[in-house]
Amino acid sequence: MKVDQLTLRSFRNITECSFHPDPHLNFLIGANGQGKTSILEALGLFATLRSFKGSKTTELIRWGSNQSDLICKLSSADQETGTWETQLKLHFEITDPLTRHKASKTAFINDKMYKSSTHYLSQRFGNFEMGFHAVIFNPSDHDLIRGEPTLRRSFLDRVLAAEDIGYLKSYQKYQKVVEQRNAVLKQLPPQKDLLMGFSEPMGRLAAELALKRMQWLQKLNERLNDIAHQIAPQQPDLRIVYCSNWVPEIESLSICNNNLGSVHFTGQGSLPSLELLEQEFWKKVSNLEAAEWRSGHSMVGPHRDDWAFYLGGQPLKGHGSQGEVRSALLALKLCEIELFRRQTGHRPLFLLDDFSSELDRERRNFLLRFLTETDLQVFVTTTEDFSSLGKRYRVSDGNLREEGHDYSRRAENDRGR
Repeated sequence: MKVDQLTLRSFRNITECSFHPDPHLNFLIGANGQGKTSILEALGLFATLRSFKGSKTTELIRWGSNQSDLICKLSSADQETGTWETQLKLHFEITDPLTRHKASKTAFINDKMYKSSTHYLSQRFGNFEMGFHAVIFNPSDHDLIRGEPTLRRSFLDRVLAAEDIGYLKSYQKYQKVVEQRNAVLKQLPPQKDLLMGFSEPMGRLAAELALKRMQWLQKLNERLNDIAHQIAPQQPDLRIVYCSNWVPEIESLSICNNNLGSVHFTGQGSLPSLELLEQEFWKKVSNLEAAEWRSGHSMVGPHRDDWAFYLGGQPLKGHGSQGEVRSALLALKLCEIELFRRQTGHRPLFLLDDFSSELDRERRNFLLRFLTETDLQVFVTTTEDFSSLGKRYRVSDGNLREEGHDYSRRAENDRGR
């Protein structure tokens, strides 16, 4: 799968541009604030319907416009499935022009409308023509190590939802039942029978989600350290640990999230069964019953869990250098690509934002070698023109130029014909 053509209209600071990227390497070069990252953001939106910058829909629409369109034409030539083409489209529209506080978002696949994000995203499963996904490496990824647990949970949930539609649906059910259970916990006097009606499905879903998370992390850890040592051969061993107040401690994989000190890794622990996880959930809920009624919210489950990098035996957060953090994040993203391909058979896009400032020479050289050898379609933003590989585009004030061709003007001319 590759992007044949990308068209942006009234998106961020881009009035209009349309271009045909290289099937392998694409470098977007220019000063900061010119629109380079907006192009990556548009590609990421097609994959998740969410901005990797955390922006609201209203912020995506160019100021002065009330609507925006993104169009992505995909194609592939495969020996088994033959040649196919697919068009993805996203339409954003301001629904209250006076205040610009609200906006709608609609997705289309080959002109078929999908108002539900779940229905749109589920089309990539069992349908080769919609195996579209993007893995993004950008400056805000540092928050995965040093930021709040909610960021790490969101990352893990997005990764798993991209590979497994079953996880996406179970996660959405879990979110709903937690909201309902929390509403009961806030009621007075306490209604324990009513609470039990929500606790039972919550326990089953909690066990399912936690097990799938740990299965993915276990597969990740099988490759993470090898890739990290290719990036930085001299650094200590790297590992990710699942942190929870209810999941039983598992050798080399799971610890209590109140105990984030030194960890000694030996061997590979086996994962618990769904039945055991559900038992552990009920045990912890029983112990915290009084505290939950006092606080008015559910204190046990995947929505409270976390994960952490360990370098050697120490948490990377608070102990790792900037270079070690960048190596860990780059290794994580390369593993994410590998596991997605292994699980789905599809090749994701690889989007690298702010390449110039995020990596030192050693890590940059490793990544350039990877980019030249990979069969992925790659988009890189940078302030420096350091490579003669692939296509190079100059981005300035929302306009895109490649080898003397102005793609912004071309888009306007083509539209007028």
